Amino acid sequence: MIDWLGPVAHSVIGAQMPTQMTRAWLSIAPVADAHGSYDGLLVFLFIAVAAMIAAALVHRLGSQATRRAGLWDCGYPGLGPAAQYSAAGFAQPIRRVFGPLVFRSSETVTMPPPGDLGPARIVKHMHDLAWELLFQPLCGAVLKVADVFNQFQFLTIRRYLGFVFAALVGLLLALTLWQ
Repeated sequence: MIDWLGPVAHSVIGAQMPTQMTRAWLSIAPVADAHGSYDGLLVFLFIAVAAMIAAALVHRLGSQATRRAGLWDCGYPGLGPAAQYSAAGFAQPIRRVFGPLVFRSSETVTMPPPGDLGPARIVKHMHDLAWELLFQPLCGAVLKVADVFNQFQFLTIRRYLGFVFAALVGLLLALTLWQ
């Protein structure tokens, strides 16, 4: 490949790598005193053999028994499902960073006074800008057009025939003007 791409490199930068086809396979061909060009096949074979030896040693020396242990519990054993992360817990950092700008979100935290056993409450208000700016106007326009065309559903046969006649006249007029 280096020999095939040599003329391209020479036309772009005015220099090219030394000819590689004359060198033996699996060789390390020096390019200059400060650089070296390594045969890709030689490097690939070295990595493949080293990986196979490492895998064989791990397989041979490793334990075949299945290890079983309790789940990591952050040092608090006996926690129930209520202590698990929820989708809101995972999304909270993203909501806090991008919330005011992207989602126009706000949070209101209500803490009970000291001594009160009631729960604390957090209320989140979020606005989907994609829905409000793009889809809601589009849906409104579609509904208005649908209301207009819905009136065509309740016409008499005479009006339907009138629309068909008007459409034929319009098409014939368009064909006449086209030519």
